[in-house]
Amino acid sequence: MHRSWTHVGRCWTNGEPFLALDSDLLPSWRGMSEQAYEALVPHLAYDLTAVAVGTGTAGLVLTDPEIGDEGWLEVFRADDGSIAVVQVNAGDYRGTLDAALAFPTTDDQEGDVVAVPSGRLAFVSAALDGTGEDGAFLLPESPGPTPVSDELGDDSATDASPLLVVPPGSFRLSVRWRTELYADAAFARWLLIRTD
Repeated sequence: MHRSWTHVGRCWTNGEPFLALDSDLLPSWRGMSEQAYEALVPHLAYDLTAVAVGTGTAGLVLTDPEIGDEGWLEVFRADDGSIAVVQVNAGDYRGTLDAALAFPTTDDQEGDVVAVPSGRLAFVSAALDGTGEDGAFLLPESPGPTPVSDELGDDSATDASPLLVVPPGSFRLSVRWRTELYADAAFARWLLIRTD
């Protein structure tokens, strides 16, 4: 299926995974203050695509160490309501992002379903809390051009994560681990595809 994608935000990772969850669940995630992240680490595996948070479920974006130990996770929204998170290691950053978004889903790993009944989908580092003094700093999505570089730029940007407004409903994860396009270009991709 052809989708038209718009870049809406980015998350800086130092190798820790990110959670994609309904914003109403944020107070229930205590990655730092109650060591929920430390408790999660021994269970992290490529086949794990979601974790329980409070009364709901958070999608797990388990960054791919074969792409890099740190860097940006780029967040996109499609015209059909799907969301994509893409991790890239490439000389042609923009071109590889475009190729990753267009890459077929045929051999993707099918993941869990994530409900977003509030209509607000948050991306937060699993190593932080969802709210409070140790909580993630959320910014409204900011549609704009696809990044052309993975340069860090303004350090303050690494503290923020996007909050997307979506129609209330559910998404199913579809995961593609490290995929090499050519010698110096590889990506991993997490799609959140609307189920209703």
